[in-house]
Amino acid sequence: MLKSKSIMMSIDKKTQFSCNKKDWLKGLDFSNWTRYYFLIKDSILFDRNNILEIGGGSGLVWNCLEPLVSNYTTLDINDKLSPEIIADVCENVPKLQDKFDCIIAADILEHIPFNTVEPAVKNLYSYLERGGYALITIPHRRSNFMYMTPHNIPKFYSVPTGFLSLGGFYRRFIKRKIWIDPCHRWEIGDGNIKVKDVNKVFLDCGFKIEKFKEIYYVDYWVLKK
Repeated sequence: MLKSKSIMMSIDKKTQFSCNKKDWLKGLDFSNWTRYYFLIKDSILFDRNNILEIGGGSGLVWNCLEPLVSNYTTLDINDKLSPEIIADVCENVPKLQDKFDCIIAADILEHIPFNTVEPAVKNLYSYLERGGYALITIPHRRSNFMYMTPHNIPKFYSVPTGFLSLGGFYRRFIKRKIWIDPCHRWEIGDGNIKVKDVNKVFLDCGFKIEKFKEIYYVDYWVLKK
C-alpha cells in the first residue's frame, strides 16, 4: 500500500478505493518496486498468456505485461482505475470461470477481513484454468534488510518487528498492539495472523504452493491449480 506521507494523510479506509492511477503512482515506494519485480519476472518465466490482475493500482504491472500477452484483464472495485471488470474480489463473477492461466493479486487480501479471505481465494481458484498460477503478495509486518549480490540478485533478511527500535519494542511488548497500515484489516505478523494461517487458506481452497518467498515488506506465493 501507499507509504508517502503526503499521500497517507489524504488516504484512509474510506478513500483508498477511490484513488486514481496518479494517486497510486505518487505513493509508490521501494517496497512496491521489489514486489513488482518478482510478479513481472515470474509471469514471463512461466510463459503466461492470459492474465487477470486483481486491483491494478498504479497500472505498472499492466504496462509491463499487457504488450507481451494475448489477453490481460483487470478487475477492481474502484472504477477510477478503469478496470475491464468492476467487481469485488469477494463476489464470484461466473463469466470468469476457468478462463485465465495466471492471476496476479498484489497486496489485495489484507484489505478484507481475514474470515472472508477464504471465499475470495476460492473465487481466484475458480477463475484459473487447470494448471494455472496465482501470484499473490501479502504484507508481513517485520524489520527488513536487503542487499544486491554481485550478479544483481536481491537478497532479503528479516527479523520480527519490535527488536530494532524503541517504538517497535514498546508497541509489541508493552502496549501489545503491533502497528499495521491503517488501510489494512490485517497483516501477517500483526500479532494474530501467521504465515501458516494463510497457507492453510490456500491449501483448503485447493491450491498447491509451488513457491514461497519472503520479500521486502511482503510475503510472496506462487500457487498452482
